[in-house]
Amino acid sequence: MDRSFEFTRRAQSRVVVGAGVESRLPELLRELGAGPGAVVVVHDRTMATLADRVAERLGGAHCLAIPTGEAAKDLDQVEAATRALRQLGADRSSTLLALGGGSVTDFTGFLASIWLRGVRFVACPTTTLALCDASLGGKNGIDVEGRKNELGTVRQPDLVVGDTDWLATLPDALWCEGFVEVVKMAAVLDAAHFAVLERLALALRARDAGAAAKAIEMAIAMKMAVVLADETERDRRRWLNFGHTIGHALETHARGALRHGECVALGMLAECRAAAATVPNAVLERLTRLLQDLGAPTAWPRAFADVEALWSLARQDKKARADVVPMIVPAVVGNGVVVELTKERLAASL
Repeated sequence: MDRSFEFTRRAQSRVVVGAGVESRLPELLRELGAGPGAVVVVHDRTMATLADRVAERLGGAHCLAIPTGEAAKDLDQVEAATRALRQLGADRSSTLLALGGGSVTDFTGFLASIWLRGVRFVACPTTTLALCDASLGGKNGIDVEGRKNELGTVRQPDLVVGDTDWLATLPDALWCEGFVEVVKMAAVLDAAHFAVLERLALALRARDAGAAAKAIEMAIAMKMAVVLADETERDRRRWLNFGHTIGHALETHARGALRHGECVALGMLAECRAAAATVPNAVLERLTRLLQDLGAPTAWPRAFADVEALWSLARQDKKARADVVPMIVPAVVGNGVVVELTKERLAASL
């Protein structure tokens, strides 16, 4: 896949996905107009071999290591990264290249949008979660006191390069995460794509390359169509938050004990139960079965069933307005609607 998406606010964001596209990185950066002096931002420890190889391909680019996972998305890490960039001699002509999962693309996109008032940003997602969702659409952010993405920017990447060969070493739990996000989109946006996912689910769980390519292509098409229509989340882009209102509360409450994709899967089901008057049971059953076929969790963990804590966190959601907590749920498969989450509905959902 090699596509260009035109945005109203920025000239162009190009997405290149496929097996073996790592070898095209030097060519793609030249076409982008990037000069020498790229900085590869990467998780410490976990991606060292790939980072060294990519840096060598780019003519000896510098590597900047940040902590693994959500620990990277912290103001102290932003400050440390700016000091490191100065020490490396980076300037406004430099390109920041994020190599890794969603926390790396979130962090690097945020840093690229504010450092020296903005420098070139390239995302190289190495997980299904980053490739299907986090690296696309330009939302970047860091966490504050455990609250996800409380500080953030909307800054489209200049280029997204996803080599599907990078996904081969992912553990099964991380492999599943990205396809949960594809389910999220299809459930509220596209009934036909949801049906395709139902047919592909077992093949995706078995890590079939053809099924994965199809699901990734659907994810890119669905997400970018929404972003093109509503880049700054004034209207339609809110639909991409299905599963995230309760899911983000759970993720914060769990303090690292649950992965983001697990929380989104559980959040989708909880939000459907919370909106039982709007979401038919048949929709909930299809969604549950699809998530089970993918290998995602569907039973709410008893250790994190504290309604008071979850409600307090849900009210802090970025989408909340004057104590009204809106969420998107599928009234029918492929058609999301807005409903209000209340404390009583949250309790019933658990």
